[in-house]
Order: sequence, then C-alpha cells, then structure tokens
Amino acid sequence: MEALFDQSVPWYLIDVPPTDRAMRQLLVEYAGVEDSAVEKHITDTRSKAWRVAPFPCVGSFLFAELVLSNFPVYPDIVANLKSGTWTRYLEVGCGLGQDIRKLIHDGVPMTSVMGTDLLPGLLESGHDLFRDADALPLGKSLFAADFLDVSDNNVLGKAGLDGTVDVIHATMFLHCFDRPAQLVACQRVITLLKNQPGVMIVGKQGGVTKGASAREHPVKGPMGQIGGVVRTNFLHNVDSFKTLWDEVGQATGTRWNVQVCEEEVMDRGYLYFDEEEHRWLSFVIVKL
Repeated sequence: MEALFDQSVPWYLIDVPPTDRAMRQLLVEYAGVEDSAVEKHITDTRSKAWRVAPFPCVGSFLFAELVLSNFPVYPDIVANLKSGTWTRYLEVGCGLGQDIRKLIHDGVPMTSVMGTDLLPGLLESGHDLFRDADALPLGKSLFAADFLDVSDNNVLGKAGLDGTVDVIHATMFLHCFDRPAQLVACQRVITLLKNQPGVMIVGKQGGVTKGASAREHPVKGPMGQIGGVVRTNFLHNVDSFKTLWDEVGQATGTRWNVQVCEEEVMDRGYLYFDEEEHRWLSFVIVKL
C-alpha cells in the first residue's frame, strides 16, 4: 500500500535508529517480539502509522523511545499507582503509547492506566506495536478524542474521567497548539485531575532556550493535510511556560508548583525544530 502522506520531509527517516535496551526489553517481554525482529517490527508499525498520522514522532521513530521512565519522579509514580495511593494515570497525546506499556510492564495495574490521542489509527498502531488490542481496548483504556473539546459531549467526560486522575503525562503535546489553545488544554487537564493537593502533571515538549523569545511556528510538512486545518506550534521558553501556568491558575482558582528545566539535547527533534535555539523543556507540575 502506498503511503497517503509525503515522506520527503527531514523527519521521515528510512532506517530505524538503534533501539535502546529498555525499549527492546519492553517489546520482547511485553509484546512478545523476537529480539532479532525488533527493528523490523518497529519499521513495519511506522509504515502503518504514517498513513494515518504523519507526525514527527512517527516519521523519526520517536514512538520507539521511552520518556516517562527517564524522569526522576518515575519511581514515585510507579510506587503510588502500584500501592493504590493513586488510582489513575492518563497520558494525553499518547501516540502509540509506549510509556503506558512501560508502566504496565513495571507492575502498575492495567486498570489504572489510560491514554488518549486525536486519531484512532494512531492508537491502533500502538496495538500493532505492542500486540495488546484486547488488553487495552479503544473506548475503555484508550480514547480517540479531541482534547480541546469542552462540550458536554466530549469523549473523556462521557467516559467518566473528569476529576478522577492522579497523574497526567503530556509529552510532545502542548507544543502542538497555539498559545490560546494551550490555555484551553491546560484548563482541560485540571478538569480531569482530582481536586486535591499532590496531583501531578509531568512531561516534555519542544521549546526555545531561556532568554530567547517564545515563538509561534507554522505546522510543517503533511500534518496540515489532516482535516484541512491550518495550525501553528507555540514554543515556550522556561519563563513563558511558567507564565502560562500562572494564567492557568488564575483562570481556575488553583495553585501549582511548576518545575521546568531546559535540556539541550541533540536528538531527532532537531529534524523538525530546526534552529539553534531549540531546546526540550521538561516539567513536573504539582497541585498545591
């Protein structure tokens, strides 16, 4: 089958990069992929995913890298979910859901983890990658939803998730929106979280170095073909990200401890955010 979207973009790699030990272990032990077939399995999954979601994380194989488990707070997240102190994890913009499967593999109850992304085909590609469509079904564990839908009929609300979540993971998510939409998305995050101190938002996103101006970029490549919507990506620096959460707190009457740091990592994100001032912003935000 021919790909529906243009592959001649810098972030569409032909060959899968080396798979790190933790991701390889996850595919072998959780998904039952033969060790010798891991790279082919990842490549085959990418071919299917690109037909529905021509995103940088798909084209550059970032979906085959783990993020959450690299955060210092990860052991606490796992311990809280395993003990029942926390009962629900939700990943927004989960893509193929590799971090969800890592949590399960590390002993978190499958009933405690959920994910959501815009396109059902992307979630189904996660089922292909991890061979667990029956264990994590669409509409029960994984939800295809427009996260910016705040109507009474929004998918996550109808599923009963509002006010039930202890920790939300949002990696490569907020930078997909313009600045006004980011404010809406953050307010939606707060609606989903339990209304109690200690609930957490953790993640990583594209940004710019501290001292550089926060900026808006037009969406590049074939992503703009989806739904015919012209979108922009708003990239924060450390200070503007904190300002966003000041506004979120004011709008919702809540207070947050916002820890955000800049990471200068020369990785495949530069295939899309191709500028010297590009940085990753990692954050842990806890309700006071």
